[in-house]
Amino acid sequence: MHPLDDADLHAGLTGLALATESVDLGDGVLLAPTHAKFLTPLTLVNTSPPSIDPLKPKPAFWQMGAREKDITAQLIIPRHVAKSFDERFELARFAVLVLRLWSDPGIGLHVVSSHRFEELCELPDNDRPFIVPIETRPRHFPLGTIDPTSVLASLKWVQENWRAAHKLYSSSTEFRLAADSLDAGQFVPNHALTLVSLWASLEAIFSPSTSELKFRVSALIAAYLEPPGAKRLELQKQVASLYDMRSAAAHGKPRHEPEHLLKSFELVRRILLRMIHEAAVPTKELLERRLFGAA
Repeated sequence: MHPLDDADLHAGLTGLALATESVDLGDGVLLAPTHAKFLTPLTLVNTSPPSIDPLKPKPAFWQMGAREKDITAQLIIPRHVAKSFDERFELARFAVLVLRLWSDPGIGLHVVSSHRFEELCELPDNDRPFIVPIETRPRHFPLGTIDPTSVLASLKWVQENWRAAHKLYSSSTEFRLAADSLDAGQFVPNHALTLVSLWASLEAIFSPSTSELKFRVSALIAAYLEPPGAKRLELQKQVASLYDMRSAAAHGKPRHEPEHLLKSFELVRRILLRMIHEAAVPTKELLERRLFGAA
């Protein structure tokens, strides 16, 4: 049994500054403002024998270094929403995924706690909090929104769409692979590996068959995102060019630039948003009908 199985889960977020009001996301899930500062140190515990000299006691530990993180918002998943810590954590992680997808990819899930973050330092000695660090790795390809002033206004879309997105995430392995590839991509140190992962998720949706892979994937993506015409043709050429970068990376001879990786992130994001809007993952039949203008 996990120590948080019988407690509300509080997910501490970085990079999201809320106003004074909380945002009710529905189904008991709440996004609320808070503030807490965490250090992420590397601590060396001294396990050597005691010093022979009693006047020179050994230190209990050495703190080797620390990075500060400001928790500016908390996502609260009440215990009645899911029966275990694992289920509540999965829901919190997915909610952060949607916040990154729509509001700001720079939002971080730094830590989860058994208590509200503004209460942690005021708890009595007999009420010890349980705190778990989550995202402590650096972002090797950090993403952010161009206009941070629009983040708060974007939360309404998250309110209205996260449950439909969660149904797709729970029911479709293709949607889950694309969403997880996009969400994890910032933290992977090898950009070629990220590129291959993003394109593997697109292949799973747009080309279950491996015949004529490059043209099939690029043509069906363009048909899914654009109506017939010049814009569709231009998008198909752009996607085919990005696919060349994916192929080079997959065969151990990467020749892509950061711009190619960024465009691949943007393409996967655009496709995920279309699927959420349509509340469905496109079938092979639908994609072919769109390709030939029959949908």
